[in-house]
Amino acid sequence: MQSRKCPPASALPSALAILLVSAAAASEDFGAKRLAEPVSLTVAAIPAGASSEPDVALGLPVYSDFPDDLDAEYESDLDAHESRDPMEGMNRGTFAFNRFLDRWAFDPLTNAYQFIFPPSIREGVYNFFLNLETPVVFVNQLFQFRGEEATFTLGRFLVNTTAGVAGFVDAADYVAGWARTEADFGQTLAIWGTPSGAYLVVPILGPSTVRDFSGDVIDRLLDPLTYVIGPVMWWVPLEVSQGLSVRDAHIGALSQLEDSSVDFYAALRSAYLQSREAEIRGASNEEAKITELAVEITPARGPGG
Repeated sequence: MQSRKCPPASALPSALAILLVSAAAASEDFGAKRLAEPVSLTVAAIPAGASSEPDVALGLPVYSDFPDDLDAEYESDLDAHESRDPMEGMNRGTFAFNRFLDRWAFDPLTNAYQFIFPPSIREGVYNFFLNLETPVVFVNQLFQFRGEEATFTLGRFLVNTTAGVAGFVDAADYVAGWARTEADFGQTLAIWGTPSGAYLVVPILGPSTVRDFSGDVIDRLLDPLTYVIGPVMWWVPLEVSQGLSVRDAHIGALSQLEDSSVDFYAALRSAYLQSREAEIRGASNEEAKITELAVEITPARGPGG
């Protein structure tokens, strides 16, 4: 799953905590799930003639050989995304600040995490935090009248919390074939008819929209852990651990997107907006048209998979 004045060192623990509050998204969510970069992303529509090969790390298509002349539909999509970014100047400044934090704080922490723990352990930790997000997903699926998916989500939570050893093993998927589905309150607001509002780059949290950022706040209020864990001193370590796990699962795909982009800010904006549109269409039982999306940065499996 995608900012440059140095903050004081004393602000870093708080910044890390804020970063990880976004992990319940998504989505995908990088909604999940949204950290220093978003949890769930897509890049622009695939022009005709593009070829693809699988991404080794995440099992996703990587597209190359784009024709020189983008077709009118592709250009129209880019124009539409730019029109949704009236605060581009401010957003680019925030994006530069976030990238500074990525380079000097979050990337070194993630690299150390990957060095210390083998892929099997990191995958288990990733599954554990996904399981913790399940109550929020379940409630949002009820809000979205997705009764069947909500039933499976509740079943996944019960199976993974017990047979899956507190969620470290995705037993519901491995044994029963109950694949994880996503839902967040930004998505719920969209289904209820709330417009997305302007594109927004949030300090620490990264790409969002006015609607999705508001949804993140509601998701935090819906999360039982908000009330169970208690004071900040207790939930900061948990949030930091969650952030490292989610970032570990997406850092390769985000690096790939950055390396292939002339303008990383514009690519990430396009990726985020298209991903959210696809998620909302899917939640509304409309055709998501995933085959028309170039890269969906939602991990098919956990770290090192």
